[in-house]
Amino acid sequence: MTVEGIYRKSGGSGQVNSVRDGFQKDMEYDISDEDLDIHAITSALKQYFRRLPNPLITYEVYDALLEAGQIADLEKRALQMREAINDLPKAHFDCLEFLVFHLTRVMDKQGTNLMTPLNLAVVFAPTIMRPQSIEREMSDMQGQRIAVQSLLEQSKIIFERTAP
Repeated sequence: MTVEGIYRKSGGSGQVNSVRDGFQKDMEYDISDEDLDIHAITSALKQYFRRLPNPLITYEVYDALLEAGQIADLEKRALQMREAINDLPKAHFDCLEFLVFHLTRVMDKQGTNLMTPLNLAVVFAPTIMRPQSIEREMSDMQGQRIAVQSLLEQSKIIFERTAP
C-alpha cells in the first residue's frame, strides 16, 4: 500500500498475464511471491473489473449514481448514492463495498503512495462503471470520476449499516 503510484502504474504484460492465468486456474492463487511486481497484481485486478460483462456498478445503477454525484450538498449526495448502490445485486454490492474500503486504506497512505481520492477515482471510475452507450463514454468521464471520488470520500456514510 505504500508503493508510489499503486493502481496508477501498469504492470508488465507478462506478469499481468501470469497473475490472470494463475487465478483462472486456481481461485486461491498465491500472489505473495516477492518477485511478483505489485503493479502486475493491481493491473490484473483492474483488467478483471474492466472485462466484466456488466460492470461492478451495473448499467442499471449507473445513471442514478451519476445523478447522485451531481448533488452539491455532500450529506444529501452520500444518502442518494447509498440509495443508488442499494439497488445493486448483492454480489456487486458486496464486492464494491470491499473494494471501496480497500481503496480508502490505500488513500490513508497517500503521503507515501501519492494516491489521493482524486487519483484513485481517475483510475477506477472507468474500470468499475461505464455507460451502456459508447457515445456517452467521453461525456460522462467527469461525472464518473466525481461519483467514484464521492464513494471513496464518503464511504462510511454510504456503506453505513443500519440495525434492523
